[in-house]
Amino acid sequence: MSTLIGRKIRQLRLLKNLKLKDLSNRTGLSISYLSKLERENYTASPSAMKQIAEALEVTLDFFYEGPSIVHSYERTVEYLENERISIEKLTSSAKDCCMAATICNVFPGNAQLPLSPHSHEGEEIAYVLEGILTVQLNGIEHVLYPGDCLRFPSEHSHLWINNTNQIVRFLSISTSPQKWDSYQDNTVKLLEDEPS
Repeated sequence: MSTLIGRKIRQLRLLKNLKLKDLSNRTGLSISYLSKLERENYTASPSAMKQIAEALEVTLDFFYEGPSIVHSYERTVEYLENERISIEKLTSSAKDCCMAATICNVFPGNAQLPLSPHSHEGEEIAYVLEGILTVQLNGIEHVLYPGDCLRFPSEHSHLWINNTNQIVRFLSISTSPQKWDSYQDNTVKLLEDEPS
């Protein structure tokens, strides 16, 4: 078993807040066996890997695939009309991806909209690339300038706000790749419908 596979099993188990005992109960494999797999002391059989993948709700490819590359011309861009935010997805939206990276553009005028706070699992980092971003976390506003970085538990209700007349661009990295699913109550349109 490659070192990467054992590390991936452990990282995914911890990301899902599972103890070895929980994974053992889900797979029928012993705690000792799973621990040795994670520490690279054993090589897992194909059937054991299948059980682990099912228990962790990923495909077998998750453990064996190489790096995921999304070329600039392959990125999808969506526009959240109700929030005047466009989202450029930098990472694959594969179900078994453990992280999401996006470039978000917050357009002028979004502060005047009736915005609804969002929350989702995981942690999030926002790094401001351009403009002045106001982030509302649990009702408290934080103002970020280019080069500023904010890390917070994504379970905290949060809003991205642009109080200026210039576009705000920031990089968002989240341990919850389905984070944008929490935004699905908004009307999502293709970027070609983006305001000027």
